[in-house]
Amino acid sequence: MNRQLFISILFGLVFAQQTNAETMSVDLTPTIEYPVEQLEPVQKTLLSELLNSVTQLGVRKAACESERAITEEQLRSLNITSQQRGIVLSYFYIHQKRECEAEEYGEFARLVAANLAVQKQSGVLRFVNTLNTVSSSVYFDYVETELEFNQLPESVRNKTYQAEFLQHPFSLMHTLEQFE
Repeated sequence: MNRQLFISILFGLVFAQQTNAETMSVDLTPTIEYPVEQLEPVQKTLLSELLNSVTQLGVRKAACESERAITEEQLRSLNITSQQRGIVLSYFYIHQKRECEAEEYGEFARLVAANLAVQKQSGVLRFVNTLNTVSSSVYFDYVETELEFNQLPESVRNKTYQAEFLQHPFSLMHTLEQFE
């Protein structure tokens, strides 16, 4: 293994946005350098497993992406307000992503906890915490969105759970583009 560990993580839409003046997006891909010779064998192994887990989670996130858009006609069939529509779309979009990524995210969360328990260097701990924060953001968003969804009238929630088109992965971006 090299004297320095060079970590470059491309992580789905969270990290892999490219800088481009035309699209006004930002490159959030971090490159982190850490001297691994300071780590004990168990620490090296756990950090390596965490990095592998991040890669697997990124691969899974990409595999879970869908190009399918929910049509305006499908949404109209629910007979809900535009405010309710936004909450419903957000909830089901994040719900589908969460279910699709559950196995890989569970392994990632386990390895974050293990690394936080054994790592001693503040640089590694900051890195693990940053990975956890960025990688878990969709799950934090889900809790917030779920609270909003559960405040909708029961009749709206029931209709949306029965709508077959909401029960499969879809592209939130492509769906929302129809309403611009």
